[in-house]
Amino acid sequence: MGHIGDVAQGNWKSLLPALGVDSKFLVNKHGPCPICGGDDRFRWDDQNSKGGYICSQCGGGDGFDLACKVTGKSFREVSDNIAKVMGTSNSFERKQPSDEESRQRERMKQVWNATTPIADISPAAKYLRARMGGSRPFVNYVREASRVFHSEDQQFHPAMVAKVIGYNDVAINLHITYLTRDGRKANVSPAKKVMPGKLPDGCAIRLMPAAEVMGVAEGIETAISASLMFDMPVWACVNGNLLAKWRPPDEAHEVFIFGDNDENCTGQARAYELANRLIVQFKRKATVMIPPTLGDDWNDHFLRQIRAARTAG
Repeated sequence: MGHIGDVAQGNWKSLLPALGVDSKFLVNKHGPCPICGGDDRFRWDDQNSKGGYICSQCGGGDGFDLACKVTGKSFREVSDNIAKVMGTSNSFERKQPSDEESRQRERMKQVWNATTPIADISPAAKYLRARMGGSRPFVNYVREASRVFHSEDQQFHPAMVAKVIGYNDVAINLHITYLTRDGRKANVSPAKKVMPGKLPDGCAIRLMPAAEVMGVAEGIETAISASLMFDMPVWACVNGNLLAKWRPPDEAHEVFIFGDNDENCTGQARAYELANRLIVQFKRKATVMIPPTLGDDWNDHFLRQIRAARTAG
């Protein structure tokens, strides 16, 4: 049997409304965008009969992309729905991982299997205490390893290790913070990195269980700081680009986005890009939170508050 895309080709005009895309958007002239909400930037041209569209802000894509981005559903969910509408099956060969992908997964497995929960006097515990102003944060979802190899200096270092989880709840990578024995960042570049492998849109470091009201931030320390300050679970999205592409879990009805106050406005832009997607695409309530001092992230702001309180005391 052919791929589900072959079944859908030429049928997108009728399929997209059945998948959740209002037919008023399916015209080949500029108008409102169903993804970002822009007034006059979207056009549905059904290029090559594949459901294609173009938006001056969102970019372009085919019918699958449009249905996924408007409804928040995965490719598999959309393709399954197409199969139901068309009265066919959605059987296709799952792409087998390449030899390099298999090697990457095995290396990740070896690193994770060597981790243990963070002990009170370990390098990772000392590092987190220093970054949290002396407090011992909730880090059940972050672990440590006594020695992880770094390719730059060809040496082993203590490390803080966390899983990067895809929106489909599957672990897809590891985030590693290389440390010294006394709990500082190791003098290697980069001191923080993800292992070689994919980082698909929607992934995050899930530091705590999802909740109806929760937050997201870029880095681990920023997320933990925001969680302590605002008393809610906060996930780390690794970087600004992945923050903008994050997908909320079903449990999350309201999301606070703890963006960085970057001097070049990149952190702010990524935070508002995500807020727009959450509101328009996923129909969730979203609030952007930016620390007041230019150049700060929420970990910087958290430490400022602790220092100010100690000085005042």
